[in-house]
Amino acid sequence: MALNWETVPLLPLRCIMDHLSTEDALAAMSTCRHWRNAMMLYEGRRRTFEMRAKHNLEKNLFIARIFKRHTRSLHVYLDCNETELEKFMNLVLPQFFDSAKLQEVIFIGPSYIQQSHHVPFVKLNRVITESLVFKHLRNLQRLQFLGCRLNTLHNENEVYAHKQIEYYSRPLNISSVQTPADAVLSSGNQHLMQYSTLKHIAVDYEQINTTALMTLAHLPNFEYLSLNITHKKQPYQEIDWPELQLVFRKPLLVTVNIIGVPIRRFSEIMVKVLVSNITLISLKVMFCKSLYTPLLSHVSRVYEASLREVVWADSPHDSLDPYQRIVRPLRHPHPDTYAHVNPFVLLCWQCVHLQRLVIHGYWVWQYDLLGFVRLRKTLSHLEISAIYSKQDRYSHSIQMSEEGSVRVMCGDPPSDVDADFVQEVNEYIDFKWTPTPIAGLHPAIRGPCSAATRADFMLHEAKKPDWPRINM
Repeated sequence: MALNWETVPLLPLRCIMDHLSTEDALAAMSTCRHWRNAMMLYEGRRRTFEMRAKHNLEKNLFIARIFKRHTRSLHVYLDCNETELEKFMNLVLPQFFDSAKLQEVIFIGPSYIQQSHHVPFVKLNRVITESLVFKHLRNLQRLQFLGCRLNTLHNENEVYAHKQIEYYSRPLNISSVQTPADAVLSSGNQHLMQYSTLKHIAVDYEQINTTALMTLAHLPNFEYLSLNITHKKQPYQEIDWPELQLVFRKPLLVTVNIIGVPIRRFSEIMVKVLVSNITLISLKVMFCKSLYTPLLSHVSRVYEASLREVVWADSPHDSLDPYQRIVRPLRHPHPDTYAHVNPFVLLCWQCVHLQRLVIHGYWVWQYDLLGFVRLRKTLSHLEISAIYSKQDRYSHSIQMSEEGSVRVMCGDPPSDVDADFVQEVNEYIDFKWTPTPIAGLHPAIRGPCSAATRADFMLHEAKKPDWPRINM
């Protein structure tokens, strides 16, 4: 077998490697010396590169050397202990200083991977992380910290403790005294920020504050801010948006992602986060296990001129109790079915620039769907996984529900939409709409799934392209 491998010429290996997975390439290298030599000469072209810091140090170090040159988007999963994290940050991450056009960096912490609010935020090495950001000053456009934050230096000498930083990075001014202004990027590097191409920053809401955003105002191209709200015990702090409007050249376009938050905290989010001074372009509520009409009404009323996208996604409810289909029981059930208006109908009616609507985990009557497209012809993406045709199918449950909608249960039959109705819907929109089959759904919204699968769905949503600014 070794002789057969050695007869393979080196020239076509570059073509072969483009179609091999990482595991296949490593297996081939362990078999033949010629493959090992070829891989050392090969510059892998993998634009989106994912790395997991847990138990994979040698593998990560090796494949980082192969694919670092042409990587455009780097996703780092940090579900590891402190020792593994330190080795990864010191040995593997500096390899990407050599990337030619690194445009996106996403750090995913263990609280997102495990979907647990009991897991604390992981602390990233500030020197190496900021050095990576400023090394790609003229290319990097998106930076996301999901369940992560930058640490505080123990002393000033820590800035000069890494040879990679000394050789490859720009001179940075990082203080060993932690201040609120340094929550995302160090305020001492404002002289470098003015040359940055960074456009989109995503952070957890607990990690942001007014002074940190004033630091980021020195980024000339910064216009998209994603705020991730998870179920943490501390109260949500308020941001002084009127003061920030005086600092930024244009209002920030804000995306709010509400992830796994119990419904009892939604009113606090409405008061402290979803205030009238922000330009909200996207609202995504994922895996909160409930609908909340007051939140949708609030968003429709306050952001009717700016909202472009709404995603409300839950997994099918895993229960055999039919009473669990009711989202929030009414205190005084109303006998009139028509009094229970689907809250998304009002959303489509009021939000004049709405373009993307995604609903998973809740049944939608087909004529409510028809109302969506008739009321809002600006829709360019419509994704609804559960549609029923007969109004009396869930009428009793809807009469008892305060939200005008009912949950999808694990044992429910698939949607029953006929071709004539699909054709009728397509008469009102400028794109071809078809019901999404169950096989085409992400595993996180197909049924009961693991925390890692739900994290993958959230990352899938986080990678969506930014909406262009509208002149209002």
